[in-house]
Amino acid sequence: MQFLNPAAFYLLGVIPIVVALHFLKLRRHTYRVPSIMLWLATAEDRRANVPFQRLRNLLLPILQVLFLLLVTFSAARPALRRPGFIPGRAILIVDNSASMSSTETGKTRLNLAKQAARKQIEEVSAGGGMMLMVTSATESDTYIREAFTTDTAKLRSGIENIPQSHLPHNLRPVFDAASRYVESAQDKVFLISHNFENLPETSRSVHKIGVGTDAENIGIVRFSVEIVGDRYEVLVGVQNFTDTVREVAVELAVENATFDSQTVTIPSNETKPVLFEGDPAGLVGRVLRVHLPVEDDFMLDNSTAAVLSGVSRLRILLVSENQNSLLPALLEADAEHVDLHQVVPADYLGTGDSDIAIFDGGTPAGREALARAADAAPGTHLIFINPGNDLPFIGEAEGVVTEVPTPVRVINTAETHPLMTNVSLQGVQVLKSTSRTLPIFGRSLVETEAGVLIWVAQASGRQFLVFEFDAFNPEVSNFAMTVPDAPLFVYQSLARFASGTAMFRPLEFEDGRTRHAFHTGEPVRITSIAEGAALHIEKPDEKTVKVEDALFTETDQVGVYTLYTDDNPIESFTVNLLDADTSALSHSVATTETDTSASVENGLQPMTQEVWRFPALLACLLLLLEWWFYHREGVSVRRGLDGATA
Repeated sequence: MQFLNPAAFYLLGVIPIVVALHFLKLRRHTYRVPSIMLWLATAEDRRANVPFQRLRNLLLPILQVLFLLLVTFSAARPALRRPGFIPGRAILIVDNSASMSSTETGKTRLNLAKQAARKQIEEVSAGGGMMLMVTSATESDTYIREAFTTDTAKLRSGIENIPQSHLPHNLRPVFDAASRYVESAQDKVFLISHNFENLPETSRSVHKIGVGTDAENIGIVRFSVEIVGDRYEVLVGVQNFTDTVREVAVELAVENATFDSQTVTIPSNETKPVLFEGDPAGLVGRVLRVHLPVEDDFMLDNSTAAVLSGVSRLRILLVSENQNSLLPALLEADAEHVDLHQVVPADYLGTGDSDIAIFDGGTPAGREALARAADAAPGTHLIFINPGNDLPFIGEAEGVVTEVPTPVRVINTAETHPLMTNVSLQGVQVLKSTSRTLPIFGRSLVETEAGVLIWVAQASGRQFLVFEFDAFNPEVSNFAMTVPDAPLFVYQSLARFASGTAMFRPLEFEDGRTRHAFHTGEPVRITSIAEGAALHIEKPDEKTVKVEDALFTETDQVGVYTLYTDDNPIESFTVNLLDADTSALSHSVATTETDTSASVENGLQPMTQEVWRFPALLACLLLLLEWWFYHREGVSVRRGLDGATA
């Protein structure tokens, strides 16, 4: 119950005045009697025969006080909220993404959302039942928290058990899931969130319920850890999302022990880079953490972590007898990071434990070795030079090859691809090449007027790089002598393939990415260990998840994940938020209903029904009772006096 005019309760101050007047008023009456003794005796006899005499004296003020209470209660306009009714079914979606862990007025946004959800199930009832869903869920934990039910106790329990997720704000998957359960125009969808920007397009109107207010935050939005030369480098990007200049301490820790610290001044809404560097001795394989010791509304982005991985030499197998190729010299120039092993095609017996195998088809024997490249060990990445029609892993219908015997020049490059970063091959000339119809999984990097010249592909856990010409033969092309673009392209290609040799890999290669470090919600590809080994991953909350395939998707928490075989730890990777949009803690003010008029027509809006008429009617009846009792008491007194006179 609520009161639409609570100021009316000030009228209760009249009650003490009425009570005081009742006890202070004089009760003196003049009557003519023949004898005072006779009158006193009659009065005493009358009082002795009337029960509850003291109560009788208090009944009038009690009735008057009750009358004033009812009048005040009625003037306050009491009202009852009558639940709305949905003829169809209702789907209640509660946002539990990372930004809902923001703390405001002592409560998280998720707690405020749970309060709003509980209020919603009390005020709205659905004839077909109500379903409870969340916006963030892992593969083992579906979006549905409670199936369609009319049992409010189950819905309340489901609301209380909604977990806080560290995944970014993404409504598309849950909206796609919810749309499968909307069967008629009578079904309604409710969304409880702090942000309603960029809602996915849907054929159904969404009833938006907003929670939370503007919040202040300082967070880490960029983070990388690597060994460069003989030093480690930890680069941190700290962004100030507040409206004032802030001075922030940035701490570097090894595991949980503080190792170094810097203080930076960050202007409002700007990002400040912070660099830590030093001797990596004793730190390789350990977890480096960066922490911001600040008190703000969002603590999730105040810490990041990564495992400092040592620089391992890339094992490369070159299958070639091309005496004109400049590739061996180019690879040996990076001997610090490359372990090169070269064999002639006749001695090729397999890739063994090589990370990358390069097959040079610049000679007839080299073309014959290409056919045996299909026997390369799983996980070995492949580079093919001038393969012609002998390219393995591609069906005849997928890659039709045409000989191009005339000179061609580069006219187009894929500038946005990571391998082409800072690489310009415009003007490279080729005397002889081939043109191929790319398979569906291939992507062109360099093109001539005759077709694709260099392309990449990824399939079956391997990465492929194909040169459709004798790229490193200066008698055929000036590609290898294009400095620094050609060497840079080769080194960036090797770096891309090297990222694929890690135990934990992203689905897509990113230039400059920290090894074994991922974002929340990002799938992790796990390289094969021994067949038949029992593998499981321990999450930051110490929950264990069995590894059943090569793709791990339950990266829903920030922290360190460790892969175990039986009870033996193998290797760890980290998961960080690093999402500026989430850290901004944006807030959208939304009404409870997208279309209020349609809501009222459908009976969805909870109704407020005033009930002041009932206490007003009761007050009138009480007034009549008080009037009747007052006059009845006066008549009784007069009758008693008349009897005494007689």
